[in-house]
Amino acid sequence: MNRFCNDTGVGIVNWSPLFAGRLARPVGYLESMRSHRPTPHDNGLMEADEEIVKRVEELAGNREWKMSQVALAWFKNKGTIPIVGFNSIGRMEEACEVRGKQLTAEEVKYLEEPYGPKNVAGHI
Repeated sequence: MNRFCNDTGVGIVNWSPLFAGRLARPVGYLESMRSHRPTPHDNGLMEADEEIVKRVEELAGNREWKMSQVALAWFKNKGTIPIVGFNSIGRMEEACEVRGKQLTAEEVKYLEEPYGPKNVAGHI
């Protein structure tokens, strides 16, 4: 889909680029009430998702970045525009620090390697 959109000039907007906050903190860490509730747009955390979150955490440690910055740099690399809901000025500042941060092609490949297609969620 991304390739088609890029080839035809259709803009792409990522909804929930931090995967409901899961790409911003280690697997199993729940910070907010929202994190505890299922949503109609969420199929739940699959094994591949957990591996991707662990890899985001690993790259964040290697780069000395926040996990959210690795995730946002990943989306930026794809040429998409993420919609991020900030619950504090600190979170907004953290996202703004992504400016100038880039992942290598190898790092992007490493993040995407475990990914597998998911069933559609939130639609009938």
